[in-house]
Amino acid sequence: MSAGSNFAVQVHAGGISIRRLAGEDLPAARRLAQRDSRALPAAPLLGAEAEGRLLAAISLESGEVTADPFSRTAELRALLELRASQLRRRAEESVSLQRGHRQPRGVELLPIVLGGLLRARPDDRPA
Repeated sequence: MSAGSNFAVQVHAGGISIRRLAGEDLPAARRLAQRDSRALPAAPLLGAEAEGRLLAAISLESGEVTADPFSRTAELRALLELRASQLRRRAEESVSLQRGHRQPRGVELLPIVLGGLLRARPDDRPA
């Protein structure tokens, strides 16, 4: 995993991982975007991998998604969109708390199962 893997969530049985993509992931992300006939979405990117192969990516800035058109990626896209929205909400809460506003925190779990058990890593849980 890359240095930005503190946002990783892994499905152990299915071999799926969702993580923030780093510089060394950009060539694979560019190939993915080319396969999808799209431009590479704006960084930072969150990617979904199956068995070490990048199949989908979402921009945390714009929400734009690119995915392998030759693979079944609807569930991966949904997971990426869910995780991206959780990360955006966490960032907004952090800014709000820094400004002195208090907001209730939601439980940030991924209640989706893709052929196995989703388990958040300890550093992926809300503070």
